[in-house]
Amino acid sequence: MNIIISRELSIPIYMQITQQIREAIFNGELPAGYRLLPERKLAEQLGVNRSTVLNAYVELKSEGLIESFVGKGTVVLPLNSADAPAASTQLPGYSTPPWRQLFSERSFSAGDPLIRDLLSLSKRNDSISFSVALPDPGPKLTVKLREQLQLLMQEKSDSLWKHTATEGIHSLREAICMWMEKRGIHAAAEEVLILSGSQQGIDLLTRVFIDPGDIIFVEEPSYFSAMQSFRSAGARLMGIPADTDGQMRLDILESMLAKYHPKLIYVLPTFQNPSGLVMNQDVRERLLELAYRYKTIIVEDDPYCDLRYSGHHVPPIHAMDRHDHVIYLSTFSKLIGSGLRMGWLSAPKSVIRQLAIAKQMADLHTSTLSQFLMERMIRSGLLEEHLNDMRNRYHRRKQLMVAALHKYEVPGMTWQEPEGGVFIWCRMPAGLNANELMLRAADRGVDYLPGNPFFAQVPQTAYVRLNFSCAEEDSIDEGIRRFVLAVHDTMDARRYHQTGNRTEGLDPII
Repeated sequence: MNIIISRELSIPIYMQITQQIREAIFNGELPAGYRLLPERKLAEQLGVNRSTVLNAYVELKSEGLIESFVGKGTVVLPLNSADAPAASTQLPGYSTPPWRQLFSERSFSAGDPLIRDLLSLSKRNDSISFSVALPDPGPKLTVKLREQLQLLMQEKSDSLWKHTATEGIHSLREAICMWMEKRGIHAAAEEVLILSGSQQGIDLLTRVFIDPGDIIFVEEPSYFSAMQSFRSAGARLMGIPADTDGQMRLDILESMLAKYHPKLIYVLPTFQNPSGLVMNQDVRERLLELAYRYKTIIVEDDPYCDLRYSGHHVPPIHAMDRHDHVIYLSTFSKLIGSGLRMGWLSAPKSVIRQLAIAKQMADLHTSTLSQFLMERMIRSGLLEEHLNDMRNRYHRRKQLMVAALHKYEVPGMTWQEPEGGVFIWCRMPAGLNANELMLRAADRGVDYLPGNPFFAQVPQTAYVRLNFSCAEEDSIDEGIRRFVLAVHDTMDARRYHQTGNRTEGLDPII
């Protein structure tokens, strides 16, 4: 088929490619089993970046029109009769609705196609994934959960299928207060809202607190999904940089507080996503003092604090708060499994009431079954037992990744070994192209998350987030080897473009 693109149109180029391939599939020009050109070859043919073609292919995969197979490439799938336009039933002059034109502006304001691309790449059978921070519950937990579910079915068979209060089951909220006591946080059940994952908490805070044009301060770098939610509401994000030790620059924060008066300061002070670092206690205390002085609210996101492998516990900012300036988010999904959408939010009662109204409009309440199951895990000690096992396994994986990074050292690449969490944050050699590295790493059979989406402002240096939580122990060394080969590929390509002379020879010996 002949694909024609125009840079004069307002439609993104990847969508132009998507639309033309989609139409060719529906009209039979591209039949089931037809092998599409590889991304790189089609990109060269059209004179666009490979990531543009990759975006188009990901879009078509999400619609169930094409799929990639190891050894076969990307092929057209058989059309479901419900998917294809039914010519015999269409009235003259009518056609498929222009769906993309009907989507709201807000729906386009948050998306980052790089992340979606990587989620697609991580599904490749031959790829080693260091990208998505999925928890690994381990084999022991599956058996224990099955036992707990059987007991629940016997003891609460009627209650499991009924509605609960939007705020959550009261006995679970009490159990979570007990759990927070271990972190140094003292709260009442009425100050806890059960969430369908802590990401819902970010969404609810956005709905309740943010109007278009409101300013939110975030760390540089910070959690990209939170920034997407804030941007989707029309918030202006301003990044507060860190010093060489990874600590927030409070001098810059104070000058910006005086000038901009943000509505919220969003932080992940413990095993931060993506840096994996810990904000020290002195910085936490001074940050809280600044929030008091400038009358702004701190949103403390704390999903990883139970995953400490070395060093000493640092109390959450919420535990230090004496004047109700902190809204605290945490989750069980990162500790048990991403399919268990279970988190919580702790805040003053007036805030909980307003957030509960927003949650009621979103999903009425979190799954009743999941709530009862989570309460049993906390009260029985099963959650603590599971965490001990998880910490041991994650610690081993972290050590393997650290050893591999030392073994395959790259000149100019720096990183800090974290005391906990699931991430290692790498600063890449100067001048390295982050997008090109991502694609070359995919070619080598390894994926990770590039650093750009984690910044409110585009950084001058390339960064990479490596996750070790769900990597197989015997694949970590090989995955880092492939990653470092991709770094060398990218650096060699840069030298070639600069000098016009391709570096001869085989892969570097690493």
